[in-house]
Amino acid sequence: MDTLQIPLSLDTDAVDWNRVVLFRRRVETLWDNFKDLNLGQFRGSFAKRDNGGYEGGFDLPNEHRLKGLYVDYRHFYLNDEPTNINAFANYLTSLTDSAEYKKFIKDEKLSLKSDFIENGWLRHNGKPFTTKQVLDTWFNAEIFHSNPKKIPIILDWMNVLSTDTAKSMLFMAVYDSIMVIRNINWSASELSVSNPYLRMPNK
Repeated sequence: MDTLQIPLSLDTDAVDWNRVVLFRRRVETLWDNFKDLNLGQFRGSFAKRDNGGYEGGFDLPNEHRLKGLYVDYRHFYLNDEPTNINAFANYLTSLTDSAEYKKFIKDEKLSLKSDFIENGWLRHNGKPFTTKQVLDTWFNAEIFHSNPKKIPIILDWMNVLSTDTAKSMLFMAVYDSIMVIRNINWSASELSVSNPYLRMPNK
């Protein structure tokens, strides 16, 4: 891939290297976990029932194995984490004055929305689901926590979504986000005191 080297606009002493290194280390762990799933090509189907509900889904790994992936992914999703993907992407843009690089990061952040969810086919009460909504609700009411404010939402959604459909929605939200996380990590993967440059594709 042809790349552009984007120089930093501040001294390397001002870079939060601990944060950069932590991000890289967590991405490596997440990516190793993801590759270990040996997913191959997605197989499955979805259908809309006469009552407006949805059934079907992708053939996914064991749910307990997937939870291990979600544990590693949470470091990039939770707002109070230094490796939160949106916050870290914003931090990278603060290191340079390059308008091209800022646009590259902005476009990557927009890609955090899963096309599978955001295309509007899956709807509830006349409104489409969103990637953020799916992640926030399932992580806080079903996968990791039992937030009493989120549980009624899950119960309401399950009147529309089959269990397989819901699990597939959550997985695709995480899957698409991981692809963006990998791209942003690549952008900063060669950044160092001796190489004060970010990089981006030369499109």
